[in-house]
Amino acid sequence: AAAGINTVFVETFNAGYPIYPSRDAPQQNPLTRHWDPLAAAVSAGKTHGIEVHAWVWIFAAGNQRHNQVLNLPFNYLGPLLNANIGWAGYDHRGSIIPPGQTKPFLDPGNPEVRNYLMRILNEIATNYDVDGIQFDYIRYPFQDPSNNRTYGYGTESRLAFRRMTGVDPAALSPFPDRSASAAEQERQRRLWSQWTDFRINLVNSFVAEASQTLRRRNPDLTISAAVFAYPRQERLQKLQQDWETWAERGDVDWIVLMSYALDTNRFEQLIRPWVLEADYDSTLVIPGIRLLQLSHLAAFDQIQALRDLPAPGYALFAVDNLDGEIQALLNDTQSLPGQPIPQQEPFAAAANRYQSLQREWRWLKAHQQMQVDEGQQEQWISEVNTLGEMLTELADEPSREGVRGVQSRLSRLRTTLDAHVTIAASGTPYRQRTWQHRLTAIERLLAYGKARTAQ
Repeated sequence: AAAGINTVFVETFNAGYPIYPSRDAPQQNPLTRHWDPLAAAVSAGKTHGIEVHAWVWIFAAGNQRHNQVLNLPFNYLGPLLNANIGWAGYDHRGSIIPPGQTKPFLDPGNPEVRNYLMRILNEIATNYDVDGIQFDYIRYPFQDPSNNRTYGYGTESRLAFRRMTGVDPAALSPFPDRSASAAEQERQRRLWSQWTDFRINLVNSFVAEASQTLRRRNPDLTISAAVFAYPRQERLQKLQQDWETWAERGDVDWIVLMSYALDTNRFEQLIRPWVLEADYDSTLVIPGIRLLQLSHLAAFDQIQALRDLPAPGYALFAVDNLDGEIQALLNDTQSLPGQPIPQQEPFAAAANRYQSLQREWRWLKAHQQMQVDEGQQEQWISEVNTLGEMLTELADEPSREGVRGVQSRLSRLRTTLDAHVTIAASGTPYRQRTWQHRLTAIERLLAYGKARTAQ
């Protein structure tokens, strides 16, 4: 709270274990027995004004590294698969854990798996006053079809695909048989593409179903997903993680990018397609910064880069790397008591961000660093001030009609900003780009708030 952090993702269900006493899971995490850390986290969050979101592993069902911590056999598959081996997914060689990886995965095509996961999500949303639920491992394990390393051959998925196409996917290959006729090679390519789409759709349909079920139970619940920032086609082939579709459909409120990089240039490359070049209407894209092995100055540099891009915020991974120096840095640079929390008050947050822009423009104009075209100055200043007043009114009395009016006025201001305003200093294009990015962030907060506002 002192660092200005307004949301914490509490790892609630991982490697097949819940951290809380569950009626549906085979067993509670051995390290949290006789205690309910989720209830304690919710209570602490309310005390400190921090949202608590339950972070849930979806399709990953175990972890060999966890086994070492729990003094279990290294190859133990976790309590879920130990009790229900028919729920497992397999790679093309029949291995549950692909070579070089550490986690077994559930079969997303198994109806019992899907029903079980829905019971866990409902249990959390029903029994705990969490503010949100985050889906993690909402994908298949890493694969590399170009090297014939593929995954997804759970028993139920194979049967379902065979019923649909007449072909067992285990007999398919990413590479057509070159000795076959051209027509047969085309058929093999088509079937492989169909198998890839089949797995993608299994994940997509689970996200849609889980989202609809949770929102029926609690319309105020924030649903997010932790996802990779890989290019789309690479991600679809290697993970079957089609999060753009979730964002476009509005299945999730936040996309939390695992955009982890050790330098700011690489960080910007990872997030640029999703933060700068794409727009998902009411779904916010929140870049993630991994603190492990990241110097404090590099972490601050990445945070500063986000402030100059149209990002609504950022996520830090993970709390065990939130050491004293990082904590002090955040305390000194971002802890501003009384600031509206964007996900709770998106219109107030939009107004607050716009007011900071107004203060910057006023300072530049007072110091003769900013000029408005002759004949446009009075009108432009009036536009700037009117928009500020409209944003304040919208924050006080939210309505969809009010949002539409603000969006129209904001669009007009963005056009005149580039057409009529110049800066009497070097680096003018960069500063004006930054202003446009900040206005884009405001637009996205308005869209986010509009989706949650009654007519």
